[in-house]
Amino acid sequence: MKATIGLLSATVVIVGCGSAKKIDQPPQGVQTHRIEMTQNVNDSGLRFSALVMPDTQAQLAFRIPGYVASLKQVRGLDGRMRDIAEGDRISRGEVLVRIRAAEYQDRVQQASSQAVAAEASAQKAKLDYERASRLYETRSITKPEFDTARAQYDAMQAQMSAAQAQASEAKTALLDTALVAPFNGEIVKKAVELGSFVGPGVPTFSIADTDSVKIVVGVPDRIVQSLRLGQPAEVSVDALFARTFQARISRMASAADPQTRNFEVEVAIPNREHLLKVGMIGSLQLVSDEAEKQQHSFVVPLSAVVKSGEGKYGVFLVSKSATGNIAQLRQVEVGAVVGSDIRVVSGLASGEMVVTTGALFLKDKQRVEVLK
Repeated sequence: MKATIGLLSATVVIVGCGSAKKIDQPPQGVQTHRIEMTQNVNDSGLRFSALVMPDTQAQLAFRIPGYVASLKQVRGLDGRMRDIAEGDRISRGEVLVRIRAAEYQDRVQQASSQAVAAEASAQKAKLDYERASRLYETRSITKPEFDTARAQYDAMQAQMSAAQAQASEAKTALLDTALVAPFNGEIVKKAVELGSFVGPGVPTFSIADTDSVKIVVGVPDRIVQSLRLGQPAEVSVDALFARTFQARISRMASAADPQTRNFEVEVAIPNREHLLKVGMIGSLQLVSDEAEKQQHSFVVPLSAVVKSGEGKYGVFLVSKSATGNIAQLRQVEVGAVVGSDIRVVSGLASGEMVVTTGALFLKDKQRVEVLK
């Protein structure tokens, strides 16, 4: 009994001493790592072969046949005038080529003369009809005679309209002997020479507006859903390997191609310096929302990530306080696991010190000692 009481007394003394003075917990030893933004993005499925195409391209052809009588003249490097050729810049409204116009001028004169004669006949028929109308009102002519005058008037009016239409068509054909550039651009294909015969609809020039060029690629459905209009892209071409070009998505198809099941995505590239030429081959780097998010992510060891709630994750950051270094829990959004590391896509800033060893044993705002 005495032994039991003595033991209880000793216990009371110990408990009393513990309540009188708080025992300080020593800092937890941890290892840290300064995080920096990673530029290594897993772009699998987002890089495509690219073919440079003009923003606008047109095949120019004559509506009427004829022999080429003249081509637009430009000044060459030697200072002499020469016919326009592939690669030359053109402006909207410039006449690129003319076909022989003599026969079309003759047709205009002939059609105009016929139109004048038809107008004269129609005028005479009109006067006859008006006179017949007055005579018929006074019963000076019979009904058949009045109907004949009216029919003659209607026929002459129809002939005059037909003659005027033929004259108008002849004038249009004469205008069509000149092929005019519909927009500013450059000659990418020339298929006509002085003296050659061109038929209706046969291409003579192919012109392209290359102030802005484009690339069109087929994108799978799993990727196209994460793309948006105006989203940035990066283009590089084999011929200009030391330079990349910034572009943006300008068009996205609303339906998949029935053969490939891919969605057509068009990327517009400013080309004021005209470094990109039609037909150049290179590659297009599309950045989806997810990839763009990962491009601004951080990579930390898996050991740095702890659970901060149901379905949530966090990391401990080392910061200074009045009592020394403390560990502060920061909730983060994690991404893909890369080997023994994991991407943190939001919640961190470059330069912060993350606890990489000992995080599992820490509590928020606990004192820590950074081990070297």
